[in-house]
Formats: sequence, structure tokens, C-alpha cells
Amino acid sequence: MNHSIAIILSVYNSEKPDYLHQSLSSLFSQTMKADIYLYIDGRVNKSLESVIESFEAEPNFYVVRGEENKGLAFALNTLIDVALIRGYRYIARMDTDDVSRLNRIEIQFRFMEERPDIDVLGGYCHEFGSEYALELKKVPLEHDDLKRYSIIRCPFIHPTVMFRSSVFKDGIRYPLDTKFTEDMALWFCLLENGYRFHNIPEVLLDYRLNDSTFSRRRGIGKAISEFSVRFKYMFKLKEASFKRFIILIIKFFFHVLPLFLIRYAYKRHR
Repeated sequence: MNHSIAIILSVYNSEKPDYLHQSLSSLFSQTMKADIYLYIDGRVNKSLESVIESFEAEPNFYVVRGEENKGLAFALNTLIDVALIRGYRYIARMDTDDVSRLNRIEIQFRFMEERPDIDVLGGYCHEFGSEYALELKKVPLEHDDLKRYSIIRCPFIHPTVMFRSSVFKDGIRYPLDTKFTEDMALWFCLLENGYRFHNIPEVLLDYRLNDSTFSRRRGIGKAISEFSVRFKYMFKLKEASFKRFIILIIKFFFHVLPLFLIRYAYKRHR
């Protein structure tokens, strides 16, 4: 067991076997080896089981099964608990439909070793799989910029993130009381508790876009959840302004637009 880095990801019955295979293959091919933890969130079909079984001979692959589907936040929290018990120094995120660049883990590990002041580290990505994909998706780099940016946009591309495991030792976890905004709520919780953010100006991941990507961005539940979380932390983090409030209102209505308008906005206004 490599006690430096645990990579955590979760798979669900609706996911595509080919995507899972590509995702896992990119992790097992890393220039720096890490232990890979896959949470199976409820029962999955035979095709997905077959992909998982094809990797089970790998010595650094660990599978945790959940009998019932309990959602991404529960799955990730379960794996974080396992990683803490087993003494990993870093915990990296990944999704089962994305593809990590082969030196991603090594780049992040070396940066974190050189910068003990940074607690959460992400980077850029390349999008693919849709006509709306960006060749290069950027996010701000420095902590103060990311703090301000977080009020209206996510400060990280979630599956690129690597955490210093110490951020979770005081009980911080992905919140379970939000709807489709567990990563956003976690970023705010970490900012509130004084943890430091940073992004690397390098592409760490190929991020897959498809129809479900856009579907997840709409709906009244998503709109209410995101607005309430962002509005609350706009004041908690002392980043309130009239301009940011107006942007939050616009983003609220964006989430309830018809799907074709969301796609158009996604292409034209990012």
C-alpha cells in the first residue's frame, strides 16, 4: 500500500462501461503510482461489474461497495474515512467519465510537497465530447482570487482536485444536506475554516461533456440549492456586493431555463 496518495471516485448503475474503463486506465497509467479507491454506490449492471473485475488484479486497487444508492457526497465521505484510517497524506478526486493526464498525480504531488501552505490544489482541464467543449478551461490560480471567484463560480474543476488529508481530520466532509451542490458547499466550508486554495496553470484532466452534463445544471432544486449556499457564504466570507448579488439572481434563472437555452449560454458565455 502506498500511503502517500489515495485517489477516490464513485460509480453508479447509469454510467457507461467504456467511460469507466478509460477513467480507471488513466489512473493506473500514472507516472507516479497512487492507490485507487472505487465506491460502488448501490447495485450496478453486469457490464460495469465486468470493467471493475478487469482491474481487480491490480495491487493498488480497492473496491468499497454500498448496498443502497446514497449519492456522491456519501460515497466520497466514506472513502475519505477509509483514507484517513489508512494514513494517506493526500486524497485526490476523480470522476468515472473523465480521463486524467498521465503525469497529473506527479505534478500535484510535487507541488504540494513544495508548498506546505496549500491545502487544496486543482488545475485546468480540456473539455471533450460535445460541440460546446472548450479546448482549454481555466480557473483562477491564487487563493485570494479563488475566494472572490467562489461566490459566483466554482473555484475548482472538481475532478482535478488534490487535498492535503489533514483538512479532513477535524471532521470536515462533503455536506449531505445540499442538492447537487456538495462540492460547492465543501469549498465554502473549507474557506470559512481558513484552508488555502491554489490552481496550477496546466491541463490535468480531459473533462467529458455530454447531455447529462447540461441536464444536471438545470432545475428548480438545483437553482434554489446553489443560490442559498452562495448567498449565505457571500456574507460569511465578507465578499458581499450588489454586483455579486445581481449575478446570483441571474444564475438562479439560468438554472430554470429550457435545456436548449442552457446549451447556448454554455457555449457563448463561459
